Amino acid sequence: MAENLQKSNHKNNILIIDDEANNLEVLSNILENKGYEVRQAINADIAFRAIKIQIPDLILLDILMPEINGYQVCQQLKLNPNTKDIPVIFLSALGRDSDKAKGFEVGAVDFITKPFHLEEALARVKHQLTIRKLQLELKQVNHELSQKNYRLQAEIYMKQQAENELKHYQALLETRNQELQAIVADLKNTNKQ
Repeated sequence: MAENLQKSNHKNNILIIDDEANNLEVLSNILENKGYEVRQAINADIAFRAIKIQIPDLILLDILMPEINGYQVCQQLKLNPNTKDIPVIFLSALGRDSDKAKGFEVGAVDFITKPFHLEEALARVKHQLTIRKLQLELKQVNHELSQKNYRLQAEIYMKQQAENELKHYQALLETRNQELQAIVADLKNTNKQ
């Protein structure tokens, strides 16, 4: 229950990866004003170091960056078991259908074209964070159910073992009882004679 309280007080952590300082600053201010915890990275190297320190709840990722582009960053995130489930929303001036399709192919959950409409971008962020929260809750419930199922299976096994043992002792007792009845019958016959 305390864990559920901690989750409800959880401030969503968003990592913005963009090589344009102005974009980082404007978007960070907007999101922080909406109550999100925001971290910034100006390139892939800094982003990967930031992710190692703390896994974000959501990543907003620019496509056009020096050295490693956003598609490559997303691919690397999706290949890593520790980061594969982090939702990635591409933020890019590239707005062609082929750019969007490539973003989804490499694992993005959404695509926001720059310049973006503030309310739409905030709605998409909120939507993805809600989905992420529900996925994590479902994963936790599944884990708890799995643990309960394991315990129930163990209890069933122990009960079956106890029942088998009881049946064995009942059969043994029945055999001993028949032997005793035979001995008593023999004694009665002997006494009659």
